[in-house]
Amino acid sequence: MFRPLAALLTAVVALSLALPAAAQRDAGAKARGDFSFYGHSSHSHLHGAYYHAGHYGRYLTSTPMVSPQVSSMTHTAIAHHIDQTQAHLDAMKTSLQAEGNKAGLEGVAKVNAHLDEAKQHHATLQELSKSETIDKAKSKATVDKLQSSLNKAIDEHEKLLD
Repeated sequence: MFRPLAALLTAVVALSLALPAAAQRDAGAKARGDFSFYGHSSHSHLHGAYYHAGHYGRYLTSTPMVSPQVSSMTHTAIAHHIDQTQAHLDAMKTSLQAEGNKAGLEGVAKVNAHLDEAKQHHATLQELSKSETIDKAKSKATVDKLQSSLNKAIDEHEKLLD
């Protein structure tokens, strides 16, 4: 009689210890620092896209003729930073959904709206770069719009991290 009771007690104790550990894997993301990692990483990538766009804008005003290699490298860098920002925002959104954090989710939605605008401006900039001679004035105007959208995303993102 003692052995079945001991086995049952052991099983109950094991389950009671396992359940909090399982819950922590999902609900404990913020406590572990996942949210912080995704937040700060997306912050870095937003700034990276912003700075690369700025470098390209200054290049456009200082060069007599746009190099296809410079243009290509710029678009690759900006696309990388925007894509990584999006991936980190998606992870933040998942974390916030698990917490039921509606204010945080609204903040992510605001950042995403500005990031979507930035993606559109970047696509326009890429199209302008496909011509044999790149229209520097139109490209610079598009860079300015791209940076404006990224700057708005950065401002909303900083509110989200506060």
